[in-house]
Parts: sequence; C-alpha cells; structure tokens
Amino acid sequence: QEIGGRCTTFGKPHSEHFEACIRELGLDKEDVAHVGDSLHHDIAGANLAGIPSIFITGGIHSDELEAATGDMPDEEILNTLFEREGATPTHVLPMFRL
Repeated sequence: QEIGGRCTTFGKPHSEHFEACIRELGLDKEDVAHVGDSLHHDIAGANLAGIPSIFITGGIHSDELEAATGDMPDEEILNTLFEREGATPTHVLPMFRL
C-alpha cells in the first residue's frame, strides 16, 4: 500500500469480518454479541459492525485495570480505559466461563 499497491484487509476490527461471520451463521445482528478482551480488535470491531459487545476485563487489559482475577475493575478505571482506547462495550464481565 505504501509503495502504490492495492491492499485488502480482512479481520478484526474491520466490520466486514463481523458481518461475514453473522451472514455465515444466518443470524440477525440483534441476535448476536461479540465476546472479547481487546478493546482495539474486539470491541471496536463490534461497534463498527453495529452489534452488541461483551468486554472481558480479565484478558489483555487486566494489568492496567488493576483488578484481581474474577473481580470487576473500578468503574472510573474502566471508563478511563474506554475513553483512551476510543471503544466502549455494551456489556462488561470480569471473565467468561461455560
């Protein structure tokens, strides 16, 4: 791209990635939520695609959120991180287990 070639990007956080997955599943956006621990890749991508998102705080941002594993971080710390990263999830969980 920098030297004049054409570049096609596919994957998170591009909305096309999320939309393709939803199409492949045969579901409506209202019937899915993207679960992830990366504000830049998971949450920003879900926001761009217009689908709900569930941010898992115990993942890659856990150190900067200053919460013990399984505990919800302080709301002020969360909001500061969301503002800094430019991505706000629709839901927040400390961890995800089946």
